[in-house]
Amino acid sequence: MNNNKNLKKENNERIFINKELIHFSFDQHNEPVAYAKNGDTVQFCCQDCYCNQVHQDGYEFKKMDMSRNNPATGPLFIKDANPGDILRVEIVSIDIHDSGSMCARTGAGIYDIEGNHCRKFKIEDGMILFDQDIKVPIRPMVGVIGTAPKGEGISTQIPGEHGGNLDIKDLCEGTTLYLPVNVDGALLSIGDIHAVQGDGETVICAMEVSGDVIVKLDVLKEEKKVPTPFIVTKEKYITVASDESLDICSKMAAQKMHEFLQNHSALSDIQSGLLLSISGNLRISQVVNPKKSCVMDFPIGLANEMFNI
Repeated sequence: MNNNKNLKKENNERIFINKELIHFSFDQHNEPVAYAKNGDTVQFCCQDCYCNQVHQDGYEFKKMDMSRNNPATGPLFIKDANPGDILRVEIVSIDIHDSGSMCARTGAGIYDIEGNHCRKFKIEDGMILFDQDIKVPIRPMVGVIGTAPKGEGISTQIPGEHGGNLDIKDLCEGTTLYLPVNVDGALLSIGDIHAVQGDGETVICAMEVSGDVIVKLDVLKEEKKVPTPFIVTKEKYITVASDESLDICSKMAAQKMHEFLQNHSALSDIQSGLLLSISGNLRISQVVNPKKSCVMDFPIGLANEMFNI
């Protein structure tokens, strides 16, 4: 593949990846559509989770090709990334388009909804113009972001240890995500941008938008005990776990944070547990994907800003 057709650089600093370069499975056999190196800044141009098929409010759901659900732009090959490394992905900016889509239907999500409904909403001055004059502030975030797994491919609709369809509302501008490098080049892909999402994503979608995500990439070579996927915001650390069972993934997310505190502070196991029970927040991030997800957050600075990579 001629990669000069797939990317370009602005002032020799930023790599662009076209929104047509998509796939629907995180897979080590996916051919890279672009190449970067450690320290590069990359712009992923993304379609919405419906492949931009919802053209107008009231669009007929039966016209939708649901096999094209959750496209991920990529994959990007990072030349310095090798199995066992950790990929540090800083979300520099998220630029969304001026309208969003939502599709609710019978049997999807956790509500009793009759029929299939595709909606289109305008976005103006940082607000979603919802029904009945309700205006909802936007908080753009990335829904799908991950690296290729070592074994079999994983659908872009499924979250896991590789990242994938995480749907965590904290993945906003200024957030840093730590992902495992399982195969040569990591094969990073991004998609499924949301203008805003509530915890749970309970109707099966957020405010789905197309747009551009700019990230800065760093490959961490030293052995770090980081419970990937791992999120760092300005205010908190966040551990993530996914499973078909909420009971299992909630316990996994909490245990990951418990281990993290012990690895990056002088706290003992009992001290870490006591502290998390009064200062940690265990919550559901989504309940509608094939695997559900829970996260646990812990305030940065409470244990002397112990994590600094």
